[in-house]
Amino acid sequence: MNYLKAEMLKYKRSFANKILVIAPICTGLFAWVVGGFTGYQYMTLYWWYAFLLPGTIAILCYLANQKEERAGKYFSVFSMSIHLKKFWFYKNLVLIEKILVGALILSLIICISNVIAPATTVYTTLQVFVGSILISYASIWQLPLCLFLAKKIGMFGTIFINTLLGIFLPPLAGNTDIWFLFPHCWSAKLSESLMGIEINGTLMPHINISLNIVFIVLVLTSILFIVLSAFSATWFSKQEGEHEKCNKL
Repeated sequence: MNYLKAEMLKYKRSFANKILVIAPICTGLFAWVVGGFTGYQYMTLYWWYAFLLPGTIAILCYLANQKEERAGKYFSVFSMSIHLKKFWFYKNLVLIEKILVGALILSLIICISNVIAPATTVYTTLQVFVGSILISYASIWQLPLCLFLAKKIGMFGTIFINTLLGIFLPPLAGNTDIWFLFPHCWSAKLSESLMGIEINGTLMPHINISLNIVFIVLVLTSILFIVLSAFSATWFSKQEGEHEKCNKL
């Protein structure tokens, strides 16, 4: 728990918290400009997981890495008697909390249409909250990947790779029989099965919920998150030796 508390304190009054509000607002505004209130609800969800969420995850991971770099290139971390794998794992857990908070804020923004233009609404308030949270959860595996990339190649490379894959992979592989082999398709498939939003962003005439695909996506997401977290934590723990070598030089 001490690791968790320490990581949470790092984000107090930080830009990382502000982006959790900025990104959902930008998503809602963009959806409204493109489709008005007629397609506002489903278009906001679509643009969230297809574009804004991958970019937000990449930026959050860069900011998390930047905090440590500015504090002395992880010197304070490596100089303390802490379990480095646990440190890295809890850093990922805190970022999951950030993503889910962003999902809740997105839900509130989507539900504006339930009040202003109730005749155009597609989903109930409960459907919006459940859908937004599960769709966002289906992307948490990107956190350990982007943390690793942020440390290796920096912000722009991480944003470019994660966002580009999030935009182009679902249309290319989302409707194939092997969609489950492409993690960037998982949020889109969950959204299609749960919210009736097709891979291309259009709304199905009739929403037929497929809990089997929702279950598969959530299980695959959890497994990949654990695998990538373990891999990146092992890699990070080995950085201590390289850090010590650099100090001796």
